[in-house]
Order: sequence, then structure tokens, then C-alpha cells
Amino acid sequence: MSEANTEYQALLDEMIRTGKLKPEYKEILLEIGEMGNKACNLGLIDGLSWREDANNVIIDQYEILIQHNNFLYLTFAETRDYLKNLIAGAEIEQLEKV
Repeated sequence: MSEANTEYQALLDEMIRTGKLKPEYKEILLEIGEMGNKACNLGLIDGLSWREDANNVIIDQYEILIQHNNFLYLTFAETRDYLKNLIAGAEIEQLEKV
């Protein structure tokens, strides 16, 4: 486990402890974080972040910045699936170039 991943887990644990994050969101946020980093590194997206309500509590919505300042607003499950498919498509494309 990377140091960044350990720090991210600690952040999520603290957010759960303080009531800013529902415990059931932790695992999917870890998955999204890992895939989001990979998608950014591959140049597939420009960034992403979770959404919060007026009390700064994490809600089941992610914002993905795609090219040309366009945003996608998806649920956590939709975000995970979108990133998984995006990365898989890019990997297939790379294999086809070989």
C-alpha cells in the first residue's frame, strides 16, 4: 500500500469519525481514488472530486472534469464504472497500437 493511499484511508477514517462520511462509502471512495489517479495520469480526465452538502457531509455524487472544462456528475457507483470502462478502453487502445 502506498503512503498516499495510507494517508487517504486515514483521511476517510477521520471523516467517518466526525460524521462527514458514511462508513459504507469508504471502500468505493478508495476504489474511485485509485482509478481516478490512474485516469488522470493517463490523461483521460483532468480531475475529479466528491460532492458535499451544505454541512460539508459527503454525498453520493462525484464530479469528473473531462476535457474542455466539461463536467460529469455521477453517483459513486456510476463513477467507479465510468472510470473502469474509461481505463479499460485506453488500455485496449494501447494494445491495438502495438
